[in-house]
Amino acid sequence: MSEQNYREQIAQMKYESAVRQQNQLVREAQALYQEVQENERAAADALAQGDTESANYFVEQLTEKEQELAHLAPQLPQPAPQMSQTDINFLQRKHAFRERYGQAADNAIAAAHRRAVLPRNPHATSTTHPMTYGHGTQPGTPAYYHAVQQELETNGHLMGTPYDPTTDLGGWKEIAHSMTIPGSNAEKEKVYLEAHQKYQNLKRQGHIR
Repeated sequence: MSEQNYREQIAQMKYESAVRQQNQLVREAQALYQEVQENERAAADALAQGDTESANYFVEQLTEKEQELAHLAPQLPQPAPQMSQTDINFLQRKHAFRERYGQAADNAIAAAHRRAVLPRNPHATSTTHPMTYGHGTQPGTPAYYHAVQQELETNGHLMGTPYDPTTDLGGWKEIAHSMTIPGSNAEKEKVYLEAHQKYQNLKRQGHIR
């Protein structure tokens, strides 16, 4: 095996390790949050029964778990910003992928989002932590969606969710172009949009449910 292949293998192993660490942190945070809620309910039940001693115990446990959660929070991946209609359309095209893998698919998309928006690092090497740099794109731009797509295709299998782009639903233009009517693609797009507008009008008028 060449030195280049070794470097590529090491980089892939580091990425897999980083993904596992991120997933473990999320699982730990979820478990802590559940324990916080359980102790809060137990304290409330104890108070309702007049058992102050038990209530104090559960409150102490609750406070301890909240402190652990607060310590863990800065290490957790940042949530994605509020989705635009373009984001929703992008996710809808991944329906088969998300249907097959469920929450694991959404976790893979979230990881791809993080890599897409992290700043570039021109000095990154095989020893650089893969979750400290990315594509440096702005959410909502064509470059961003391309980066997310690229991450899913390249690294989806590392999260146990192999991604096949051929299972994506077509966008409205692809659907229009595939219509078996005469005319250029531009003419088909016009026909599609007109038909879609008529459908929306009939739906608003209550003729279609």
